[in-house]
Amino acid sequence: MENLFNVNQAAFILKVHPLTIRRYIKEGVLKAVKIGGNIRIKESSLQTFSRDFTPRQDISPANPFRKSANTTVKRFTSADPLLKMQGRAATVDF
Repeated sequence: MENLFNVNQAAFILKVHPLTIRRYIKEGVLKAVKIGGNIRIKESSLQTFSRDFTPRQDISPANPFRKSANTTVKRFTSADPLLKMQGRAATVDF
């Protein structure tokens, strides 16, 4: 009989977060079975997945904080409208 791992055990083995394992299962990248309302991953499926899997390199809208290679950084200057705001505790002196 083959060993079965739960989501937390599989996450520990692959060194990822348990929600990442659930997402892989939902996307169909990682095969799993549901036994009695619990998700279980076969050891052979986990080995196949870890051997064949390569992380995505694309930048998806789901992760807007990831910087692309051609991102430019805008510097604030004294001419910036944000720094010219007037009001209570909104002024900045240079």
